[in-house]
Amino acid sequence: MPDVTVYFWLLLIASIVAMLGQRLRVPYALALVITGLVIGLPRLLPQAHLDPHILFTILLPPLLFEAAINLRLEQLKAHWRPIALYALGGTVLSALIVGLLAAWLLHLPLLVALVFGALIAPTDPISVMAIFKRLGVDKRLSMLVEGESLFNDGIAVVLFTVLVGAVTQGTFSIGTSLLQFVVTILGGAAVGVGIGLLASRVTRAFDDHLLEIMLTTIVAFGAYLSAESFHVSGVIAVVAAGLAVGNYGMRTGMSPTTRLAVSSFWEYSAFVANSIVFLLIGIDEANLLSFWRSGWLILGTIVIVLVGRAVAVYGLAPLANRLERGITFHWQHVLFWGGLRGALSMALALGLSLQFPHRDMLVAMTFSVVLFSLLVQGLSIGAVLKWFGLVSSQSNTRYQHVIGQLLATRAALNELQQLQNNHLFPATAVSAVEEDYHIRQLQLETDIENLMTEDPSLVIRHTTEIRRLALLAEKSAILDAERAGLLSEEEYNALATAIDESLDRKSATPPIDNATS
Repeated sequence: MPDVTVYFWLLLIASIVAMLGQRLRVPYALALVITGLVIGLPRLLPQAHLDPHILFTILLPPLLFEAAINLRLEQLKAHWRPIALYALGGTVLSALIVGLLAAWLLHLPLLVALVFGALIAPTDPISVMAIFKRLGVDKRLSMLVEGESLFNDGIAVVLFTVLVGAVTQGTFSIGTSLLQFVVTILGGAAVGVGIGLLASRVTRAFDDHLLEIMLTTIVAFGAYLSAESFHVSGVIAVVAAGLAVGNYGMRTGMSPTTRLAVSSFWEYSAFVANSIVFLLIGIDEANLLSFWRSGWLILGTIVIVLVGRAVAVYGLAPLANRLERGITFHWQHVLFWGGLRGALSMALALGLSLQFPHRDMLVAMTFSVVLFSLLVQGLSIGAVLKWFGLVSSQSNTRYQHVIGQLLATRAALNELQQLQNNHLFPATAVSAVEEDYHIRQLQLETDIENLMTEDPSLVIRHTTEIRRLALLAEKSAILDAERAGLLSEEEYNALATAIDESLDRKSATPPIDNATS
């Protein structure tokens, strides 16, 4: 059976699982892993396996690019400090703790154990984020989980590459390795930003959604391949290119119709890549179930990885709260238990050369951790969120639904007003449609008032948000005054510091319908 036929069957199976998953309300990614296990045990698709080269060059760029183009720089800048701390410091600290424990408890050579620590460090929150969206988890917590994962992939891959080089060469220099680590990350970011900005300028010259979809495809895969050819991080390059295209190119060089087409294309591409990846994870896990005979090794590895994640999350939390207050103990519990491992860790383990020391043992350890995190942690994260009260209340969910309808109605009324002013259609026809929308708007506004009466916490929640926005307006005003020479730099800094302290106090108070302890 040709390899291309295998991917047809994988897509067909993924479609069936998706349809069943919607009816059974089972997280799609986890359902795919379980399905892969069922397929893999009797070896129904013997040629299907997670090939590291295919994962990195074909499947990973769409996943990273789609996430990056949908990540707003405004949100990233608002929370960049804890995200950077966990993505960089958390990844390195977790890899170090896991490596040291693996060397001590599992009697692996230190550098080999550190390689395992690096390859198991990247988190894969796809199934977790799906549960977050369904349960209405706080946006800041979602941004923290997604942002950490988006950037720690590249950092973990670079750290893994440096350590593998040290093992194969037999020498390790902290100074040289640190320099290589920094150059690889910064070089990847520079390549990605350069390609993303260049493509964004090109898209401003025309308006053709098919051509612009093709151009973004070239950007996603070209960023990865170009960075790898320069021996810098292709993963970081794809993320940087996606951020540039999503926050500059799509906003300044694409019409609304084109933006919708491009977003839909990348949403579908990521969906296909995810479907194939999670099915292959299950199939490969089934093929390696013989490793589970080493029960104590598997159990010890899972405990070691959980300890490493716990040290990274809880150990860095005090510093993270100094950088941006509001990361509560309940949030830390979710960050710890929601740190799932996935395809990237498996691909890194499988990509080790057959001559690499203790390769079979590292593969078995990696696959056991991935299977545990996906099935045990992934299936229980929803219960953890509910236990700590981190899901949206029903009234807040209804409120968001009504707000969405109201925003759509007002946008339609604005469009109808423009049609009326431009005299493109008969005034009586426009007025008839406009009257229907006015009735709908009044009904929605009444619904909002009723919800506020039913649940006073909504009023408190939005009062807090309004105060935060007012403080941001204050800071913008004094910044303009300082630039105009009306305030000295010293006076501006004093006023800005006071506003920042007030903003920190607002950030430290989560919405009323979330846990606050």
